[in-house]
Amino acid sequence: MKRVIERANQIHAEFGTDLEQVADGLGLSVVYNDKLTGRMKEYYFGKTIVIQDALPVTEKRELVAHAIGHHLFHAGNHLAMQKRIYSFGNYHEKQANVFAACLLMPLSELSAFISNRSKTHEIAEYFQVREELVRLRLMVWANFERELKSGAGARVG
Repeated sequence: MKRVIERANQIHAEFGTDLEQVADGLGLSVVYNDKLTGRMKEYYFGKTIVIQDALPVTEKRELVAHAIGHHLFHAGNHLAMQKRIYSFGNYHEKQANVFAACLLMPLSELSAFISNRSKTHEIAEYFQVREELVRLRLMVWANFERELKSGAGARVG
């Protein structure tokens, strides 16, 4: 996961968290399609990310960032049809989820919320993501980044 976290940090440093800017900088197109319905929420092929237009903004942001993660780390085309995107059984999905969480909630901004012991819903509202992604991001921080920041050798969590 270290490589995924580092790449999210690199992309954030280069483009910020504006997903249109990130996609454009990586040569990707993002299309919001009102014809996608039901379980088909997102798919990525070639250099195009297609997102179901009817979804809430928070979910759209997560799915675009997730698809960018697939673009950066996995060869081939991907589509998201599952109801719950936080799958840990599939390593590619886990990487794309962690990338999305780290890109959309960079530690440089998240640290203040952690220090203040902010509630999950407050963090979600600030970053315009769903609470599920906040919980994943906090888990990543606790298990991978906390030790890097403090210099501790033992894994937390």
